[in-house]
Amino acid sequence: MGTITPQMKNIAVNSKFGNNSISRQQGSTVIKYDTLLLQGTELRFFEESNQRNFPLSNTGADGNKLGVGNSMVIERVYLTVGSYNPTTNAWTDFQSTDLNSPIQILAAEFGFTLANSQVLKNIPLLSWTPNFNKNAENQLNSNYEFDTQIVIPPLLEFVATLRLQNYTPPTEPLYVRLTIEGSGAIIAPKTTF
Repeated sequence: MGTITPQMKNIAVNSKFGNNSISRQQGSTVIKYDTLLLQGTELRFFEESNQRNFPLSNTGADGNKLGVGNSMVIERVYLTVGSYNPTTNAWTDFQSTDLNSPIQILAAEFGFTLANSQVLKNIPLLSWTPNFNKNAENQLNSNYEFDTQIVIPPLLEFVATLRLQNYTPPTEPLYVRLTIEGSGAIIAPKTTF
């Protein structure tokens, strides 16, 4: 048996759910992001994201579910931290999480649930930084590539959690964006390209 590609895993997992149509949908690169104000000791990305519009989230009306005929394999994730002005609906600063990020971010743990089942358990965020990231190719690389890729089938709720230590809140509001990306399938009602 050869290497299983993300597309093959996507089709196989969806077939187990009885969703055999994914193999006939349009293949695509899928990138989803959600942004939350840095407050409290747990951030729950994508939960109620249908209430956040661009530039805070790109999930649209589906929120933390992928629509019918849509599916994705999470291959990479990364966090960015920035200052956002809700009045002007614009970012004033945006940076990747690296060793210069706020300590409350670097000391965090990341988890992922799908249909209320934990599918990724408590990865320390320090593993995402260039100093400790096994896939970092340079000193600026702070995206994290999973050893086991997560498949998100259509219509199943997903939530990513960032568990933070107790900390002194920043003097100016900071926002944290989580981006998940990978290959996927999008609905192709007429044909695939």
